[in-house]
Amino acid sequence: MICCFGSKNAECVFCNIKEAAGSRIVSETENLIAFQDRSPSAQLHLLVIPKSHIRTVKDLDGGDVPLLHEMINLGKTLLKEQGFNPDDDSQIRLGFHIPPFNSINHIHLHVIGLPFKSKLRGLKYESGYLWYMHAKTILSRLTDGMSPV
Repeated sequence: MICCFGSKNAECVFCNIKEAAGSRIVSETENLIAFQDRSPSAQLHLLVIPKSHIRTVKDLDGGDVPLLHEMINLGKTLLKEQGFNPDDDSQIRLGFHIPPFNSINHIHLHVIGLPFKSKLRGLKYESGYLWYMHAKTILSRLTDGMSPV
């Protein structure tokens, strides 16, 4: 992993997210930044990114399990702070888009509090299709020594 913060990597908008997101940042830890999605698909739509540059979920391996736990836990905390039950799948989504269906090549966890703004937008965040996978599924696969997707 290469740390991209402070590197001014022109190819990755998330490497310079502090300048790009500004007031949309809602939380920051030693390893992560969470911010409001610029085009929210639901009542609450945040992104959690690692400060270390990891291109996509396909680049994750067993060594990234602690980072994935940290991302999921921050997402659940932020959902709870906004009045959502992070353990109720009828209220939330936590997951990743699978390449080539991801928009930015810097891994980002979608933290979504329902309802969706439209049925079409909701379809983008449904597991069981080629383009999206729940974070807990990816975490389980990595924990079991499998590929993330």
